[in-house]
Amino acid sequence: MGNFPDILKELRRLHPTPQSELAQALGVSRSTISMYECGEREPNFEILKKIADYYRVDLNYLLGYEPKLSNPPVSYEPTFDDLKSFMKRSSKKLTAEEKQQLILLLLQ
Repeated sequence: MGNFPDILKELRRLHPTPQSELAQALGVSRSTISMYECGEREPNFEILKKIADYYRVDLNYLLGYEPKLSNPPVSYEPTFDDLKSFMKRSSKKLTAEEKQQLILLLLQ
């Protein structure tokens, strides 16, 4: 699987995720994650899909077929003030009700 072990390590580094947390999310043991990262074991397709979903990356990226992401996705939870500021800057055409619905949707 080429450079999958390095890609997985890099994703865990960029999104600080302990092996135990990732293992629990994937339904495997922590030692399995360690073996993936050492190249001693390869995940099956279902686990690859779960990893891609967990880190919000494309399967091609995980398998090394796409160039390295320059700005990989970052876990971010917007605050209410962030959303209000965005609404002021970006949504002049929305009605007040539409703005409120958008804010509620984003905060879910």
